[in-house]
Amino acid sequence: MKKFRIAFLAALAILLGCPLVASPALAAKTRILIPWFSGSDAGYTSLLSIENTSVDPWGASTGISGACTVDAYYNGTHFGPGSLGVIAPGNIVAFTISQISTATGLSLANSGQRAQLFLTCDFPYAQAMLLLLNPDGAVSFLPGTIITLPRSQ
Repeated sequence: MKKFRIAFLAALAILLGCPLVASPALAAKTRILIPWFSGSDAGYTSLLSIENTSVDPWGASTGISGACTVDAYYNGTHFGPGSLGVIAPGNIVAFTISQISTATGLSLANSGQRAQLFLTCDFPYAQAMLLLLNPDGAVSFLPGTIITLPRSQ
């Protein structure tokens, strides 16, 4: 039931028209930065939503399944990389703090502890966002930023 609620919230975010950042066309991989991922306490919960939008109705892409990995940085320390599994075209998958912790070894004890997440998905047109659920049920969205390599200073 909990997985259903998480998937429903992620789908609802898309239907409500939350802003998403477009991926570079024809990229073999999509790299995304989530600059703020928080621990859970006092009723606040962070979720990570990843969408595989590599299939579309205009024939630009027939869709590509691919694996996603996550690297986390907390206080300058690297955690990961960790596997988030394979995401099929047209699917949206939401990950809990516990799932990110299992994948990377990162432990965020409370909402005062925040990490940066770097996602690498082996398919073009990946999208990602942070969903922050607060105690009174409001949901805030933070769209991920597509990273183009090489990064310059």
